[in-house]
Amino acid sequence: MRERTAAPRRKAATRRDLATLARQGCREAGAAFYLIADTAPGGASGALRILVSNWSFDTIEDVGLSAIARLVESPISTSPGAAPCAWHPLALAALLAQDDVARLCQHDHQEMFLLKLPAGKGRFIGLFSAMTAGSVDAARLARTQMALCHMLSGLENEKAASGELLSERERECLSWVSQGKTADEVSQILNVSSNTVNSYVAHAIHKLSAKNRAMAIATAIRRGII
Repeated sequence: MRERTAAPRRKAATRRDLATLARQGCREAGAAFYLIADTAPGGASGALRILVSNWSFDTIEDVGLSAIARLVESPISTSPGAAPCAWHPLALAALLAQDDVARLCQHDHQEMFLLKLPAGKGRFIGLFSAMTAGSVDAARLARTQMALCHMLSGLENEKAASGELLSERERECLSWVSQGKTADEVSQILNVSSNTVNSYVAHAIHKLSAKNRAMAIATAIRRGII
């Protein structure tokens, strides 16, 4: 009897793969810039984690994370299956301050598309923009949106299975909290603010798909993370 050989395991997608896919989608659809963000690391409004982006550091610094967070958390993003809607920065005045709109224009974001990227329990948004209004092929951008959803689902599943979720700071904060330390006590130990400690713990709760701190601690202990 011929012995069966196991099929080689497919290499898991990485953030570099995600950036490659977003960059390819830009090229095919006629967009210039992309930014993909996790809109709710820990479930707090205004919390934002940029996964991949080709925005320059100066652009992100100038526009500001708070303005970007208001954009990606807004209700104007398009769900998969619907035709992506184009927005000129001037049409976003209800969401952004006048200075924020001006900065987007100064950095050549003349037409913007906000795309919902559902992936398991994750809440991701893709922000694609062009330097010239009317230059983006919405149908091709919609295909990129579906491909990104698929890849993000794979990344979320891989993270959940591997347990390689938390940054060193997130592990430290969760570990101290598991030992009964308060946020103020942990802040003194790590020489950071208590708000920063709470933010790290919130990120850990989200990454571990837990409902609260106790569940996150139990999950982290069970997986040997802390």
